[in-house]
Amino acid sequence: MVLASAGIAPAQAKKGVDANTAGASDKNYKAGIKMFERGDYDGAIDAELQAVYFARNGYQPDAYYQLGLAYQAKKDYQKAYDALSKSCTQAMSNANEAHLALAQVCTAMKKYDEATKEEVKAFEGLHYMEGIYPKILFQQAMNLDASGNPEAALGKFAEALGREKWKDWEPWIHYCECLMKLKKWVEAYQSLDGMLTTTTTIKGLDFERVHLDMGICALAKGNHQGALDNWHKVLEYNPDNKEAHLQLALLLDSEQHLSSAIAEYKYFMRMAGSTDDVRVKQVETRIALMEQMMHKEEAPPPVQTSPYLRKQQQEPPQPVGDPGF
Repeated sequence: MVLASAGIAPAQAKKGVDANTAGASDKNYKAGIKMFERGDYDGAIDAELQAVYFARNGYQPDAYYQLGLAYQAKKDYQKAYDALSKSCTQAMSNANEAHLALAQVCTAMKKYDEATKEEVKAFEGLHYMEGIYPKILFQQAMNLDASGNPEAALGKFAEALGREKWKDWEPWIHYCECLMKLKKWVEAYQSLDGMLTTTTTIKGLDFERVHLDMGICALAKGNHQGALDNWHKVLEYNPDNKEAHLQLALLLDSEQHLSSAIAEYKYFMRMAGSTDDVRVKQVETRIALMEQMMHKEEAPPPVQTSPYLRKQQQEPPQPVGDPGF
């Protein structure tokens, strides 16, 4: 089966594509890797397509693998799926990394059962916790979490982190957020705090995300001040963090601090722009309602009448006498 979406078919190759073009294929393949590493995904795609084009009979499993990674990076999942499937089909060995990447793409495409099968293939020939073994465990956890099974995912995230001191950012933060999904707020808070206090270096540690989650845990336990402190900490790292502004707005709104809540809601809207239309619309509606409430509160009090006038208003009207006409 050829990679139809990439426009590649060995039968359509130009005349002269033979053993002598192997050098051109390899050159494009290596150039594609360098472009991918620089973040030039479009350039990488073009180079890897050329690598496949110049390969005899279109046989270039490594180029198909790199092509799949480039499409995956661009979130063009169908083309990534096609390319990685081709790489796995052509491979003469276990192709562990290609099966892992294909599993990730299947999860993104919500093909959870197929992702599970690819994960099993990715494990073939590997020793426990060596090489990419922890990455496959992490992918298993991500697939379970995405398919709506955070409890099973929790164990896989922990297994991916290993038995020594935890140091891997991605599985650790997802482990904490699984605890949050399961409403295990204290455990989640303690694990999040562990990231901030560990003596082990955690590569890629996102302080904003940690404090945002810690604030949510604190709020769930009724600790409003703790939540505020953590979200303000987020804004110290990044004043434009829209999620922190939204959480602050919701909390201030619940406490009836309307003007402060509106200011935070509006900040969230500016930061979200057109990338979060649903929530922006909900916030717009809420602001309109809150402003109406504030206008009612600010309405002037009724005019105070004098005691004499109040007495006159309370006395029944006197009958009109005979005018004498």
